[in-house]
Amino acid sequence: MENKCVLPFINQDYQFDVPCCILDDFKADRDTDQLLDDHRNNRQSRFCDGCWKTEALGIKSKRQIANETYKENLAQTERSVSTAVIPIGNVCNLYCVTCNPMVSTSWIKKYQNVYFDLSQGRAEKFKEMKVITDIKSSDVQDIHKIKHIEFIGGETLKSASLWNYLSILDKDKSFSLQTNGTVELTQKQIELLSSFKNFNICFSLDGYGKIFEYLRQPAKWNQVRDNIKQYIKNFGIDHLSTYVTISNLNVLYIDDIVLHLFKLLPRKAELNLVTYPPEFAYDNLAKHVGTEVEKNNPVFFKKKTVEWSGTSSSLVKMMDNLERQDRFSKLKFADHLPELFSLL
Repeated sequence: MENKCVLPFINQDYQFDVPCCILDDFKADRDTDQLLDDHRNNRQSRFCDGCWKTEALGIKSKRQIANETYKENLAQTERSVSTAVIPIGNVCNLYCVTCNPMVSTSWIKKYQNVYFDLSQGRAEKFKEMKVITDIKSSDVQDIHKIKHIEFIGGETLKSASLWNYLSILDKDKSFSLQTNGTVELTQKQIELLSSFKNFNICFSLDGYGKIFEYLRQPAKWNQVRDNIKQYIKNFGIDHLSTYVTISNLNVLYIDDIVLHLFKLLPRKAELNLVTYPPEFAYDNLAKHVGTEVEKNNPVFFKKKTVEWSGTSSSLVKMMDNLERQDRFSKLKFADHLPELFSLL
């Protein structure tokens, strides 16, 4: 069953009301039966294009990670939810370059500034430009039956909702969360997290040093590095992990980034390819630039082939976006990513 994924049978994502957040052109009330039938019968479901493309590049997909994590459920053929993705709001202290207002409140002010239309005297509309509240525990169906919860933000550790959840959850439940690494925990928070046997804190890090500071504005790398070292002391490395999002802004440095982060936190990093927004898609580079990227990263590209799709218009759009963001952040693309800037 090399094409089967366990998630359609066991998971519910409460942010989008779907079994998996990366399903393509999927509506639960219309397509769930087809999705389940595809995976029962070992077909590469059309809804799962993101995973098939990721696997074709030689990168471990969300499907493969889930199958490893929940291998005891792989034989399941009927939908019975035992894992859940629960959003706890979009409150966030960062306005990362490739992010948007839907998942970061700090991006709301940035969006209004960056995309201000001088001719009309207003910002372009973004339909999700608001503070998003959490899903209350009472709204999660059969929460007592759920064995594992993945909390997503915003910055999860800055969400009051997260700490409310953890205060009522049974200690035998497992959970995971992503953090940008900027949060210094209180002793009370450390003790609450440590009261669970099975939990994972995943640091979402797209670089280190100047690369990190440009992509993860306005975070400071030295603070995040020191925080990670403190988390290691508090919880040990077995409860921690690293997640690296690969865009066209950091792919030139990916071997160096992964090695540096491994030295800081010696756990294998999970990788995720940016496809949206399209101007920052991992493959949105001109072919001659992509060739240099491949030369600079022999480990990452040892078994991976990327069709570099950057065009004059797509790259102009990317540079225009960065110039707008630079005016807001007072940072300079050329100063923080000089090698990539020179190639472009």
